[in-house]
Amino acid sequence: MEQRIQRFSRILKLRENDRQAEQIVLAEERREEDAVLHRLDSLKSEKTQAIEDFSGGGERMVSRQEIWFQRQCIEVIEKHLDEGKENLNDVRRRIAGTENRLLERHRDVRVMEGYVDRLKTDARKAFFDVEQLELDDIAVTRYARFATGTGSSGTGLSGTAKGGSTE
Repeated sequence: MEQRIQRFSRILKLRENDRQAEQIVLAEERREEDAVLHRLDSLKSEKTQAIEDFSGGGERMVSRQEIWFQRQCIEVIEKHLDEGKENLNDVRRRIAGTENRLLERHRDVRVMEGYVDRLKTDARKAFFDVEQLELDDIAVTRYARFATGTGSSGTGLSGTAKGGSTE
């Protein structure tokens, strides 16, 4: 029984390690998501600034070439924004998959913990049952000795067992 408990405890430890590895992956993916969000915010502010620069051309004389370059800059920023949004969607899909795997690992650990606890409880119960049987055997043996009068060692009933006095 002890070997079985040890074997399943090792399996439990492996499953806990798998769960911890998934937690590490999830943390890395969340950091990646934060970095992508930060980059998107940066690009949005760049786009806002580029649009302001583009529309502010009425105050000063701007050549057609400058207008074209400003428009190209806005388009490049929009392209980067679109790529960033796709990146963000990919990261969020990976996060969802990792969360599902983590949930499954957590369930596996919980099931295995319950099984190992049940094995330990059964082993303790079996140990106490055997111990109780041994105590019962000792009690029956002492009672049998006392009842037949063959000995009273350790019972504290010397001499008074058959109604006589110890005088």
